[in-house]
Amino acid sequence: MTRIGRSFQLVGQSYRVLMQDKELMVLPLISGVLMFGVAASFFFGLGIQARLDDEAKEAWLIPGFLFYVVTYAIGIFFQAAVVAGATERLRGGDPTIGSALSAASRRIVPILMWAVVAATVGMLLRALQDRAGFIGRIVVGIIGAAWSVATFFVVPVLVLEEEPIGSSFGRSFELFKKTWGESFVGGVTIGAAAICAWVTLIAVVGLLAWAGLGLATFAVGVAGAIFLAVLFSALQGVFVASLYQYATGGTTPNGFDKALLSQAFVQKR
Repeated sequence: MTRIGRSFQLVGQSYRVLMQDKELMVLPLISGVLMFGVAASFFFGLGIQARLDDEAKEAWLIPGFLFYVVTYAIGIFFQAAVVAGATERLRGGDPTIGSALSAASRRIVPILMWAVVAATVGMLLRALQDRAGFIGRIVVGIIGAAWSVATFFVVPVLVLEEEPIGSSFGRSFELFKKTWGESFVGGVTIGAAAICAWVTLIAVVGLLAWAGLGLATFAVGVAGAIFLAVLFSALQGVFVASLYQYATGGTTPNGFDKALLSQAFVQKR
């Protein structure tokens, strides 16, 4: 229960830090636009039909894998930029979109290599889940959850440390073990807050539709959906960056409570 309460406070402090650099929310917005463009070109530009027979599916394995790699690369790159920008703020700097993108660009090669690894794992898990029975899907789900846990800190390690891919994975898992409670519960907290926000948005859109305000319904729905997606993506980046900085350096990030963070970590002797 102590970890849960502490995680809520850390997420709240992450939000206040993000509000100091609202421009960082532009990064996940750009990422979303690029992903949408890639998806549109793949599904429409390449003329993929909604229903494919087995032979056609096999023919699209390579394009499908490339689609996974490109979308993963875009997502990881812009997530790395958010983490870099948040870290600059947490260390007392004043980040800009340019400085955040520049920090991610300097590590573009390991980011792309990690995108290939993550896309491969994601595609394999998806293929196993499609072919497995009920119990098999549960097992695959557990494996996927374990993968997410082990790679929780991979992005900050990639963008902030000069580590190869293999070492980045091990380093990420090491950091997660030191912060497992806050990392897990903090992620759940952000997810729960996102669910509440989405439910509220759906309720507002439903009321507007019930009132017969068609244009307002569409505008609020689209704008609200984009805003929430961008907000919680950026918030996740700030939260991960704050945990990473304290876990690696033992210094309190700007905007965070020192006593709160000191209770969240057990440093190895």
